[in-house]
Amino acid sequence: MTNNTNGLRSQYPYNNGEPLSPRPLYDFPSPTSNYPSGAVASPGYYPFAYQNTPRFGGSAFIPPSDVFLDGRGGSVQEPSMDARRALSKRTSEALQSDPVAMHLLVETALGDSQHFQVLSIEEVEALKQEQKALNARLNSSRRKLESETKIRDAAQSLARLTAKQEKGHRRGLSSRGSAAAKDTLVRSEEQLKASGKKVEDLAREVLEIEPRMQAIDSQLLMHTAGILQLSHGHSKRGSRFSNGAQRPDSPASLYGPNTNLNGRPKNEDNFDDRSLYRSPDNLDNLMNALQNGSYQQTESLERQNQLQAVTATEKRLTELNERMRELIVQANPERNQQYSQPPQISADPSDVSGLDRQLDYLDQGLRDVGAEQINIRNNSKHSLNAVEGRLEGINNQLYSLISKSEDANAERFPAPPRIQGGGSQEQLNYVEDAFYHVEELLNWTNQQLQESLSKPPANNLDPQYEATIMGLWSIIKAGEDEARYIKRQRREMLASDPSNDEELSADEDYNENEEFSLGAFSAKVQLLYSQRSSLKEKSGILHRQIKQQRELNSRSDAQKEEEFGRLNDEAQRARNEKIAAERELERAVNQLRQFDEQESARNMGREAESRAIQEAQERCNTLEAQLREAQDKGRNDATSLAQSSARMNELTAALQAATWEKQAAEARHIEVTKTLTTKEQDFQDLEGEIIRLKSELTIAQAELDGAYGTRAERAAESAANPTIKKELDQLAEKNASLLLEIQGLQKAAEAASHSEVEARDSERNLKAELSGMTAEYEALTRDAIQTERDRETLETTIDNLRNNIEKLELQLTDEKVRWIGVTSPGQAQDTSVTLSAMRSEFKKMMRDKTAEGMKLLRAEQEERRKLEAMIRGLRKDANVPTTPQKSSLSKAWPAPA
Repeated sequence: MTNNTNGLRSQYPYNNGEPLSPRPLYDFPSPTSNYPSGAVASPGYYPFAYQNTPRFGGSAFIPPSDVFLDGRGGSVQEPSMDARRALSKRTSEALQSDPVAMHLLVETALGDSQHFQVLSIEEVEALKQEQKALNARLNSSRRKLESETKIRDAAQSLARLTAKQEKGHRRGLSSRGSAAAKDTLVRSEEQLKASGKKVEDLAREVLEIEPRMQAIDSQLLMHTAGILQLSHGHSKRGSRFSNGAQRPDSPASLYGPNTNLNGRPKNEDNFDDRSLYRSPDNLDNLMNALQNGSYQQTESLERQNQLQAVTATEKRLTELNERMRELIVQANPERNQQYSQPPQISADPSDVSGLDRQLDYLDQGLRDVGAEQINIRNNSKHSLNAVEGRLEGINNQLYSLISKSEDANAERFPAPPRIQGGGSQEQLNYVEDAFYHVEELLNWTNQQLQESLSKPPANNLDPQYEATIMGLWSIIKAGEDEARYIKRQRREMLASDPSNDEELSADEDYNENEEFSLGAFSAKVQLLYSQRSSLKEKSGILHRQIKQQRELNSRSDAQKEEEFGRLNDEAQRARNEKIAAERELERAVNQLRQFDEQESARNMGREAESRAIQEAQERCNTLEAQLREAQDKGRNDATSLAQSSARMNELTAALQAATWEKQAAEARHIEVTKTLTTKEQDFQDLEGEIIRLKSELTIAQAELDGAYGTRAERAAESAANPTIKKELDQLAEKNASLLLEIQGLQKAAEAASHSEVEARDSERNLKAELSGMTAEYEALTRDAIQTERDRETLETTIDNLRNNIEKLELQLTDEKVRWIGVTSPGQAQDTSVTLSAMRSEFKKMMRDKTAEGMKLLRAEQEERRKLEAMIRGLRKDANVPTTPQKSSLSKAWPAPA
């Protein structure tokens, strides 16, 4: 059995008995020190002298809280035993070949450490316990500081985004979401302040712990150096060569009795009394650090973790930039179709310039989004001003037309409002009131015409008709003159600004000297009707555009696309309703035109009645066709609803399957956590066993020294007494067996550590799998909610179509009742069917048809109730948990109602 050449016994034979490198790791100053001076002097003079130790790997200056973790991420994590053993061992061949240099180095170290304080065993143990507790607190505080820093950065980003959105709402016209945006901004600022306070408190706590840990490390290192100095000074006595010649003045640690520089075998009977002053735990750690250079692996792991964090951050920035580019292109596809692509991820992980490029691209994208929003607001404001101006001109024309058409004794219609610059709602309200008034006038005129038709013709009514028509002709001419005068004033006002050329309309053909004729009067009436229809259509379009623009201004870019499809459907339905209304209005105007034709050709008699009957029949056919189309559309919507219900059933089944998989993954996670806890407990038990055996070894050595005296006395007694020598041999064998047992326990501890690492890897894999299943569950939940919304929209559409069908049926009934009893030109006057009989027959037919429709409606409602009950049952089954334990995700994402 060989011994190390440095004269110190160790329980680990490093490198087949090669000596440790005597080059010290720490620099301590002394008047005769040969160590470097300046920035790497004693830790007593420079507080950052420990910055290159394995524990304190970052700079020791006090940084601000927001950059506290930049250079200190994993510097406090000491490398494991496997990592220390895997590092290459330093050799000291140069120092072994130069004993003079070794002598100078050791003498200098002894002189530097001669005034260091030597602590008792209780004080050393107390310092180690305090060091362990502080280390745990420091690691916990740094982990909390990292998480709180990330939370604070996220809160800052959210506050900036909320501030931009709040500015956008404040600039918009009558934004309904400004109050909610202000509340969101206030909450974001409060969260940011709370996160900043937590970060500052944690940074202050870390900065308070580190100086105390440095002081403890300094005391332990000085204690170790003092013990080594005492042991070397104690062993200087009696140093001789094997041939009896006096050696040069060199330390006993190099040339003592246990030295083996020339490969001579060691005398196993010699006892190294320096072990009495040796602290086993601290000395073993110091020797491992001196030999293995464990801080190098810590720096390598720290560098690797930093590169991985940089790569992950760059990937996330790339994804954010791609999403931002899609939003910019969707906001204005025509102009932003060729928008530049985000920069690619660098192939070299150590190249951090990719982060700068990604951040620059993100900054530019945010500026472009802000500019696009400002452009949209400006365009909408200009368009609203132009719409308000055009509506004022339309209102003036309507007012002129109504003023000329009103009865002299009736209440005067109010004048149109002036432009206020606050929106076009007031102008649109006036347009609606004017159209309603025009409809009342048309109804009154139609009623008067029908009353005149119902009266028997008289020869003395022709002058009245002529006077009435001439009065209407003069009213129309006066209205056209006034409208032309208002238009001329508007053209003169807009002509001063060249930018308003697009708003100037072309002049209309007008003959001021046009004489009255029945054809000219009919043409004027048709022209007025077409103008009224066009103005009403434009008013409806402008009203919808303004409403859409307001809704778009009050929503975010993400909601605009979602609303686009719905608005398109609503616009299509509005167009269909407008077409139906135009047909109805056309029917009313056709009646007026028919009345004019009958007035101009009242001598034709039966021919006009025949044409009126044919036109009424055509209208009835048209209404019946519209009714059939509405019924077909209702059936199609019912089919779409059934398909949506089937899709929702599929999504519900998939959601239930995902819930089961998530619960199974949670059970596996709990099992792995229990296994990891068991392994950690076994590891702690092994550590306690190692500490107990070391304590027994130290106590046995102390008892041996106290029982048998010094080495010289034991040598004399052993030479005189063979029994004592035999007992010493037995103690040496027992010591060797204890060392072997300690090595076995350490191997078991390494195996337990390896099992713990495997368990943690398994836990991470399960967490990743659980995160993926959670994302799928969230997607299924969102799909179910969207399907429910689509179902509600389809139900609303079906109800509206049903109401329209009922209205059309009522109109068809009115038309049929209206033409009951009207005979055709070729029908005999002496028919036997009376008007009352025909009405009774028609009422019976309508009752039968209504009863049939009610039966169909009840059957459809019953089918709908069955489907709703089935859907509720499926949802109830999907919401019932299979295990009593619920994860945090199920609490955060409730099942759709």
